[in-house]
Amino acid sequence: MKNKVLIAVDLSEQSGSIIEEGITLAVKMDASVLISSIIPVYVDYLQSQMALIPTQWDEIYVAQKEHATKELNKIKEKHPEVDIDVYVEVGNPKFDVIEKAADAKATYIVVGTHGRTGLSHTVMGSTAEYIVRHATVPVMVVPMDRKEH
Repeated sequence: MKNKVLIAVDLSEQSGSIIEEGITLAVKMDASVLISSIIPVYVDYLQSQMALIPTQWDEIYVAQKEHATKELNKIKEKHPEVDIDVYVEVGNPKFDVIEKAADAKATYIVVGTHGRTGLSHTVMGSTAEYIVRHATVPVMVVPMDRKEH
């Protein structure tokens, strides 16, 4: 069975470096790549606070999926030498990355950190930390800021 690297990104500023690190790893391993972006489902209380009707949320999610798919396909086109698939879905990134890695039979997962600390880390949680703790395959974590601290 050929190795597969699942690269999970949120299309933030650092996603490019996470993807490049993942592709570099995949090339060294002669692995295929699955670049994944899970669009977070907004929590119920935010929906009620924003007073958007469900069809408006559907339109927002469709637009976000289309944008993410377009951006990830640009990455795929830049690397024709690598077997790359793109996966974009709406869901919960913590759980869905783990599930997608299992479904795709990924041998490695590559994620990045946002470098949140203190209250924001506690309130928002850490997707990367959750994936590291619950993955059944090795996880490579790409730090947000590569400067010395």
